[in-house]
Amino acid sequence: MVGEAALIGRQPSEAAPSENSSVRRAGRLLANRDVAIVLVALAIFAVFSIIAPNFLAASVMIDLARRSAILGILSVGMTFLFVAGEFDLSIGSHYGFLLILLAKLTENLGLDPWVASLLILLAGTAIGAVNGILVTRIGLPSFIATLGMLILLRGATQTLSSGYPIPAKNTGLAFYQSIRANFAGTDLPNVFVLMLVIVAIGGLILAKTKFGSDVYSTGGNQEAARNTGIDTRRVKFICFVGMGTLVGLCSALLYGRVGLAPLGAGNNLELQVIAAVIIGGTSLFGGRGTVFGSLMGVFILGMITSGIILSGISQFWDGVGTAVVILIAAELNILVQRASDRLVRREA
Repeated sequence: MVGEAALIGRQPSEAAPSENSSVRRAGRLLANRDVAIVLVALAIFAVFSIIAPNFLAASVMIDLARRSAILGILSVGMTFLFVAGEFDLSIGSHYGFLLILLAKLTENLGLDPWVASLLILLAGTAIGAVNGILVTRIGLPSFIATLGMLILLRGATQTLSSGYPIPAKNTGLAFYQSIRANFAGTDLPNVFVLMLVIVAIGGLILAKTKFGSDVYSTGGNQEAARNTGIDTRRVKFICFVGMGTLVGLCSALLYGRVGLAPLGAGNNLELQVIAAVIIGGTSLFGGRGTVFGSLMGVFILGMITSGIILSGISQFWDGVGTAVVILIAAELNILVQRASDRLVRREA
């Protein structure tokens, strides 16, 4: 009886650590922003799968992949900027300006589209560098610097285009065909596969390299980062340059895909990218965020647009749906951060 009583007496104390350990593991899982945003994405996917006819059709998924490519690539650059404590409001007008410039180079000057695209990459990089200099060397807040660049490039676009879209005359060239093609005999668009490659590279750089660590440190506590020897101005400058390069790439991809430099291209693009990054769990105040989370944010925006259209709801509700998801994501970020802080205090 004594042995049995002792055994019974030990069971609660032995079960408690196991139970507490399971609770802690579950808490850590839910406190992970990437896990939280995946759960949100799955919930939205499930809802539209039920209420939207043909939402699961292969053609819809392929269209979603194609539309997500540009936004996904740009979200990589914006994630780096947000994590570093900065942002870029000029990417929409930057994108539209480079589209018109690319069309001018190919159609008016007769440059090979591949050569013209390389020049556009360099031009995009240069504009990103100017933004970086304005912020890191001159000391302008990124809001002021990039808002000024937005206005400047929008005016330059109107002047360069004379108010008219510029179509490509020979879309049968390999440049256009390769961008429009699918990847290696699959139904996946080449632009989507390229986006996945860029997301993977960006995610690895941010999560696994010293530069990525410096980006987190710069956005988390700039003064402390400086005191540890990190050149925070250099880190931010590189992030702005990278953003500009990705804008140049996306301009070339869109021109190759549609064979047209339309007026108004890029309008509100910066807001869509910022929305995707925020939905993906990246902090507005720097120091937190992942490229994977931003990619999930891109997919969520794409699913909302497709789901609303396929459900027969007016497309004007698209913005309302996006706004609601942004608010939910912001609140979710707060809850996740509180849960994470509680776990840290409990384990300290």
